[in-house]
Amino acid sequence: MGKFSDYWKHVAGAPAATPAPFAVRLSPGDVEATSPPALRSDDVRRRVESYGLSHVGAVRPGNEDHFIIASLQRSLEVRQTNLEDRGLLEPLCGPKAYLFAVADGVGGQEGGRLASGITLRTIVEYLSETVGSYHAVPAGREQAFLDPLRQAVQRAHERLLGTFGASQGGPATTLTIALLVWPQVFLVHIGDSRAYHFRAGALRRLTRDQTMGAYLVDQAAMSEQQAEQAGYNDVLSSAVGAPDMTPVVSAVTLERGDLLLLCTDGLTKHISEDRIAAVLARGTNAEVDCRELIELALADGARDNVTVVVSRALPA
Repeated sequence: MGKFSDYWKHVAGAPAATPAPFAVRLSPGDVEATSPPALRSDDVRRRVESYGLSHVGAVRPGNEDHFIIASLQRSLEVRQTNLEDRGLLEPLCGPKAYLFAVADGVGGQEGGRLASGITLRTIVEYLSETVGSYHAVPAGREQAFLDPLRQAVQRAHERLLGTFGASQGGPATTLTIALLVWPQVFLVHIGDSRAYHFRAGALRRLTRDQTMGAYLVDQAAMSEQQAEQAGYNDVLSSAVGAPDMTPVVSAVTLERGDLLLLCTDGLTKHISEDRIAAVLARGTNAEVDCRELIELALADGARDNVTVVVSRALPA
């Protein structure tokens, strides 16, 4: 198969992996809302509202998806001072960045769940060690933010390889990360979990699926419909923990009122981009958006786990 790995998104009968001591386990239940309802900066100019939901779907016996929403901040907190210009201390206080990520495990129910959980935990561990550098994005310094994201992904990749090995069809995961350092969002993408940017009624996909189907379409070897019918859209060409992993990095600049959506393919297999845009255009709030998107996927059969994270840059 050349550059392609045999990573079918759901391998029937794949052996369960031995749980790792640092594996992340979700609480039982059909819907896990493991993020707080909102993350807001103390600085009104940087207000962000975020929410995430993950659902097992209508068919799968377990949930292999994980997501995380986090604020990154320095530890210094000013309690009292007689300094006249308190603004000088602002760079040392409060949230400096927001982290959003989704991961869809592959390689069997237990192995896939462990792979996605281990990956997100490793990402958080690494970024928390470098949080002091997240404050602003000087012109021409974007690489200083992309490099830590690449390094975090590489650490997660190596941890999965060390835990499960690099065998074909073993536990691995998709991964889509968004690091928001207002007003810029830095993205790292592996696999087919997507990121979208919504502004003024228009939805724009920020990622390209890393699947055999997408590759064949890009090479004009077949149409999108042919790739879908042949099942090639379910074969990953890149995944964290797989023999082939090719992170793609990018950046986008937000404006007040913009939305950022991260989701696993359990959403996009069932809901068209036009329907997603219609939900986001209602302008309610992040939690309502998440719940409505998942309900739409469930109404369409939800053959896969469904995970969505919505982040709104609140109007000034």
